[in-house]
Amino acid sequence: MITRRPMTRLFAMRLAGLLVVMLGVAAWPQRRVAAHPLATTTVAIAVRSDDVHVIIAADADPLIAKLEALGDLAPSAIRTGDERTARLRDLTATLLSHLDLRTDGSPLALESQRVSVDDTGQATWQLRASLPPRAQSLTWRSTFIFGSYPVAVRQMSGRESVEWLQGPETSAPVAIHNGGSSLSFPRGLVMGFTHIVPAGLDHILFVLGLYLLSRRTREVLLQVTAFTVAHSITLGLGLYGFVSVPPAIVEPLIALSVAYVGVENLFTSRLHPWRVAIVFLFGLLHGMGFAEALSGLRLSAASLASTLVSFNIGVEAGQLAVIAMAAAVLVALTHVRASAARPAARIASAAIGLAGLLWTIERVI
Repeated sequence: MITRRPMTRLFAMRLAGLLVVMLGVAAWPQRRVAAHPLATTTVAIAVRSDDVHVIIAADADPLIAKLEALGDLAPSAIRTGDERTARLRDLTATLLSHLDLRTDGSPLALESQRVSVDDTGQATWQLRASLPPRAQSLTWRSTFIFGSYPVAVRQMSGRESVEWLQGPETSAPVAIHNGGSSLSFPRGLVMGFTHIVPAGLDHILFVLGLYLLSRRTREVLLQVTAFTVAHSITLGLGLYGFVSVPPAIVEPLIALSVAYVGVENLFTSRLHPWRVAIVFLFGLLHGMGFAEALSGLRLSAASLASTLVSFNIGVEAGQLAVIAMAAAVLVALTHVRASAARPAARIASAAIGLAGLLWTIERVI
């Protein structure tokens, strides 16, 4: 007769292996986790008196493969930089059909000026479009870029703004002549939510670590409230320019916060007063990370307050979604094995601590 304890232990061991593999892959040094992941494609837009210049930089081989697939063309066998350059010229029409540059809602006719591939395999594509008289704002959209990438815009005044877009997203309108960009309330909500789910793996694991200490509602609320108040403070101070800490300092400390909550969960199963204080301090760090994500937008003074509120609400919604998913998983485990929830929480905490430690070492090095 097989007892429940060995079955539960076997179940926990299998779960442990799965969690370690998943989080080990996520934390592998080649997949650096930061406020924004490193992008393989960048877009730079310069507005001049009568035209707009666009420079797209990307790894040549993936760029060629994507454009060939979008154009329903057979993959080409290319090896040298000159061959890559020639192939990209052949794909100009496909590229232009997947770009959408607009002023005041009206599309601009982009034309290719020059494309080149250097010795490292980096492609640089220069485009141009005429700017109509009295144009006020500019937006950008691409349907050939996948994942997260930055769009830098230099206005006529010389002021620069940077926005990170996800795939086919349309950028926020940027004033052509003066002032900062504007950001709608719904867009701020979406940016806040996606900064947690799915883009903020380190933030996700930190919130999971808070929840896994104890699933008592009061103790979860105390930790989440301390974290929310703290990151709201530094997010606001950072957006208004009162606080600025280099990412090289903030990101290792954020990773260390992930490691701390995961490891502490292994040594205690109840909420101590110092835990709330430490969560508050770590929340200040995470708020600086959130502020870094928005600082490049160079938001106008009029949109700062609404952006702060909407982005913060989006962040809270993302955190609650993480907690809700974790709660659902633990409830499901309890139905499968009545005694499985606690060992699963401890195994997950160990994996969180390991991921945070790996990230800390990576970001320091």
